[in-house]
Amino acid sequence: MAIQFFKRNLIKRLIILLGIIIAFSCDDRIPQEIQKAYITLQGQDRIAVVDINGGDVIHYVDVDFTNTGDMPHYIVIDETHNFWYCTLIANGSVLKFDLKTDALVDSVFIGNMPALMALDEQREYLYISRFMPMMGMSTASQLVHKIDAQNMTIVGTVNVGADSPHGIALSSDGNTLWVASNQASHFFKIDTDRFGDSTYQPQNFRIGSDVPSSYEINDGFYNALELELSQDDSKLFISCSNSNEIRIFDTSTGDSLNTFSTGMMPWHFQLTKDESQLFVVNRMGNSISIINLLTGEISNLDNLSLDMLHGCALSGNDDLLVVTSPGSGNAYVYDTDNESLLHTILHEIKLGNDSTTDPIPTGAAIVQ
Repeated sequence: MAIQFFKRNLIKRLIILLGIIIAFSCDDRIPQEIQKAYITLQGQDRIAVVDINGGDVIHYVDVDFTNTGDMPHYIVIDETHNFWYCTLIANGSVLKFDLKTDALVDSVFIGNMPALMALDEQREYLYISRFMPMMGMSTASQLVHKIDAQNMTIVGTVNVGADSPHGIALSSDGNTLWVASNQASHFFKIDTDRFGDSTYQPQNFRIGSDVPSSYEINDGFYNALELELSQDDSKLFISCSNSNEIRIFDTSTGDSLNTFSTGMMPWHFQLTKDESQLFVVNRMGNSISIINLLTGEISNLDNLSLDMLHGCALSGNDDLLVVTSPGSGNAYVYDTDNESLLHTILHEIKLGNDSTTDPIPTGAAIVQ
């Protein structure tokens, strides 16, 4: 009896142990949750929808309408109403897509090389900036457009009076739009209810004391690229691609608060939700600057095979950073906690699996 009891207990324990082993092995096979990001492939007139957790391309969205190079450039996502929007700098249009199906919903033609966008998600307005001289392309447009995103119609324009109003950021209440001229080294404070008023001239500020007081002069001292606001709208961050800096300004006065040096030609950047860090992609520095806004310390990810960087986007909890590299044709996904590379994606496109044209990935946006 004792021997049989011992055998039964032993068998039970072996069964339990086997169950634990199987459970762990099954857990290893459970697929990760898909987290979508949208990346514009400016050279191929399509959008890559990618899973940044797995590092895979899910599918592509075709935006080739003219067969002469429409050049999708930038994307913003409206998760409240389940839409995403894309600018076509060569085509002159802004496109609206269904976030669930990625089907084209509507579009509006505004001309003059639309570039970056700011989204008023609550009121469903889009604000569109202009492209700047780059890759042999430029526009002398001084206009910023306001679009009713519900029916994709133009509400009005504001002429800032300076060339290439490119960087753009919208206050949390939707009442104030900040735009910086890439050419004149001035930034502008626009009341959003003044769009369509041809007599209106926004308040302007110089990025540096060495900038001419007139914003009609294209000094090219700073070449402002992107803007971002702090969550309480009290601080405005500006990437200065010609002076290799991020400059921070007080939005109530326009006064300079701080300046951080970056790698060569800082381009797009992302501020973490707790505003403790700033991730800056340096276009010609082939590096990523990580600015600790609490201590002022700056570290660089520059030991990676990056080539001509452009856009970046942080995931909802700031643990993943997507970076686009037109020079390599790749997009990269980094673990921000460990500052390590997780995935390299899109490289197979450049190698010619389904296209012989370089993808030129630029804009990136993550579904939060």
